[in-house]
Amino acid sequence: MTLKDRDTLSNLISTVAMVILALILGAFLIILSGNDPVEAYGAMIKGAFGSKNKISELFVKLIPILLMAFGVSIAYKAQLWNIGATGQFLMGTIATTIVALYLPGPIPFKMAVSFAAAVAAGSLWAGIAAFLKNRFNANEVITTLMLTHIAKYFLMYAVTGPSGFLHDPFSDLTQSDAIDEGMHLTRLLGNMYRLHSGIFILLIAIVAMLFFWKTTLGHRIDLIGQGEKIATYSGVNVKRTVMVTMLISGAFAGLAGWLEIVAIQYRLQSTFTDYGNIATIIALLGALNPVGIIASACFFSVLLCGGSSMQRMTNVPYSVVDVIQGLIIILIIAKVLFSSRVFRLLTWLEKRIHRGEV
Repeated sequence: MTLKDRDTLSNLISTVAMVILALILGAFLIILSGNDPVEAYGAMIKGAFGSKNKISELFVKLIPILLMAFGVSIAYKAQLWNIGATGQFLMGTIATTIVALYLPGPIPFKMAVSFAAAVAAGSLWAGIAAFLKNRFNANEVITTLMLTHIAKYFLMYAVTGPSGFLHDPFSDLTQSDAIDEGMHLTRLLGNMYRLHSGIFILLIAIVAMLFFWKTTLGHRIDLIGQGEKIATYSGVNVKRTVMVTMLISGAFAGLAGWLEIVAIQYRLQSTFTDYGNIATIIALLGALNPVGIIASACFFSVLLCGGSSMQRMTNVPYSVVDVIQGLIIILIIAKVLFSSRVFRLLTWLEKRIHRGEV
């Protein structure tokens, strides 16, 4: 077993162990609430896989969080902590809605322009943080977080009537008018189920991510993650690559925003699920590896879809799901120490096997 193989295996074992530990701690919380953890987790699994509609919802949740997790993982790989995926997602939804409601022309043209606008909006919103980092060495954690708040307030301004320029004049709710039905993405299983053709975009993104780190750009981003001096000595233009990295990262979130409007909501709303924080957890839990991120996203889709069913079918509050997510964040931090110990154990076992002692 090579050094890289041992490192990959130890990281996998550590990740699985952290998830199991988080579920065990969650079980103790369920017991403290006076409920049976086996029944509660059983209800969660049934809520995620119990019917055709529930499996459909599982994929509906998977599409945006996996796209956004891919985006933030690209930034994190370069040690760029883009925690503003939510803001980039919201700017993508706003751009999509503006184009859908105000741009004249045939539907295919509006679909193409709205797609480009959403990707550009998410990309440019992340690009602002990259510019501030390159020009003023501003911490991207702070700038992306503040930009997310700006995006949220801009969204509220846009849909709060009657002054909001996107507000539905025939509704008292904080939402925009509905987009044209012709712009709705096709639902794959009929109108009874929300699974849409955006899943094919997700599949393209998965294939692209599996090959991304083998490209020249992927190699440059990886070098920046190893240290700015290393990247500079290797001939990488660090500032340019930082900008490109953040633009790509934001583009994924903007794309998720486009899909949220044309495939799920069909209108801009003042409240959207905060997929950005979930995407961050998924990227870190998956160790910034595309395969690991896919597995982590599937796990969180089960948590999100099954958690609401667990609340309905038992007396366990949905907040337990939030606690499990928080525990996973804490345990991810501790995973580095655990992973190093597993790595030493695997090395020790390999040496014993090589000597014929096992």
